Amino acid sequence: MEGMPLTCLPQASCINNYGSYMCRCPEGYEGDGLYSCLDRDECATGAYYCNAKTICVNTLGSYICVCQSGLIGIGNHCRERSVWTPWSPWSICTVQCGHQNQMRIRLCTHPESGMRCQGPSVELRPCPVKTSCPVDGAWSEWSPWSICSYKCSGLKKRIRLCNSPAPVKGGLLCPGPNEEVAICKSATCPVDGMWSSWTAWTPCPLSCGLAVVSRSRQCDSPSPEHGGKICSGTDYEEGSCGFPEEFCKYLNPALGRFVPGKLIH
Repeated sequence: MEGMPLTCLPQASCINNYGSYMCRCPEGYEGDGLYSCLDRDECATGAYYCNAKTICVNTLGSYICVCQSGLIGIGNHCRERSVWTPWSPWSICTVQCGHQNQMRIRLCTHPESGMRCQGPSVELRPCPVKTSCPVDGAWSEWSPWSICSYKCSGLKKRIRLCNSPAPVKGGLLCPGPNEEVAICKSATCPVDGMWSSWTAWTPCPLSCGLAVVSRSRQCDSPSPEHGGKICSGTDYEEGSCGFPEEFCKYLNPALGRFVPGKLIH
């Protein structure tokens, strides 16, 4: 290549020789590389390898093998398309009443091709039923609660019916009760008041002599509410305590003082 200009076509390769050079077209092309590099039609010349299931298609610088119509694949690996077999007969109905389905199937042939058949492989249809089967009963929804039987602390109830559906042909009755009862309060009930226990008597202020003591109670056990009655009776009582001075001295003349008194009712 020394001393000589490179005049090979852009797609050709320049090969150095002793004292010269040569041009070579790329694989799949024909020509001298100096003036021409033309695509070689391998399909027209027979210079290709495609099996019997394919067709040769020329491309620039090469060729490809395309599967014939009805086949799928790449290159020389062509296979038949997946197709369905005919449907099988419908299966036999074995029940005399109620619900059952018949079934039929078909198979997808040549599934190894990688293209699955389109559509279902199984079909179902209801069996023809000539007689009805027993139907078990089922409850309806509960009715609304009834009005309370009293304004306070009364009862309310609700019912349901065994008609959704009703039992027929010897079917079972609905399980459980058809009525529910509950306590209700449509208004607040009156609460009558009741007395608490009496308090202790107040201490007696005198050792001897007479004095007044007292005790009290509250109407809060419970308190009257919502129009209930108040407690009957008094909430305050008084009593007497102690002894007459003459009686205290008489009982304890040696002590020179009065003895402690006690409550006098």
